[in-house]
Amino acid sequence: MKAVILGAGYATRLRSVTNNGELAKPLLEICAEGKKQSILYFLLDKLFETKFFDEVIVITNNKYYNQFYEAVQDYTALGRANCRISVLNDGTNSSEEALGANGDLNIVNNYIPQSYADGVLVVAGDNYFDFDISDLVDFFYNVSAKNGAASNVVVSKRYPESEKENIANKFGILDIGVNSRVYSLDEKPGVENIKSTNVCLATYIFNRLDFDLISHYLGYVAETQKQKDSLGYFINFIIKNTPTYTYQFTGNFIDIGSPEDYYSISDKPKSV
Repeated sequence: MKAVILGAGYATRLRSVTNNGELAKPLLEICAEGKKQSILYFLLDKLFETKFFDEVIVITNNKYYNQFYEAVQDYTALGRANCRISVLNDGTNSSEEALGANGDLNIVNNYIPQSYADGVLVVAGDNYFDFDISDLVDFFYNVSAKNGAASNVVVSKRYPESEKENIANKFGILDIGVNSRVYSLDEKPGVENIKSTNVCLATYIFNRLDFDLISHYLGYVAETQKQKDSLGYFINFIIKNTPTYTYQFTGNFIDIGSPEDYYSISDKPKSV
């Protein structure tokens, strides 16, 4: 299996903690699982707790490419990687040029050989979570075997009703049926349209055939810029065509999208 870390964003809401955008957000230091390390290193450690992956692909932009390349070189030199780590450059230099998650995944898809037939795990480069990647991959292989055909998996967490207003404007919301089958994903629907409190977190496993549909989706299905940029809309397209299931967990999750989110998992004072 291949793993993809999305790291091509420009973190416009985090300029106060990224030296006015000079540091890539996934290279911010956090305190997690007893270590002070970058978000990128945390994610790589989580992936390398398993033996499932033959390659980890980090997709970033031209502005931050050298930062990621050097960080990956240092990580590899420490002996912490158990497979190849590749860093791809999407060629953009500013948020105005950004390709969005779908555009970056299209670059990754073109990089992966067409002969490759295993699954592709995708994780956002700005997330903290404490579930076991091995359990997630096992779940993917199990539902694929039971279904007798290609399947996809999205990670989710059920939030309490008291969080409804907050999650409705921040996350994609899943409609989940029996046997963990996902029937739809509403991207940030707003509290007036929210159908559940099942939040789609930014970690997914695609079967190879569906992952390969990203170029078709961008070229023929997505109509608005928002649909082209946001991965949630591609997920919803996939759900309509292929059985998709949710791996639901109850542990800790932080989408590091604001200074407040960052400080909640950093030892740095808020005045920094």
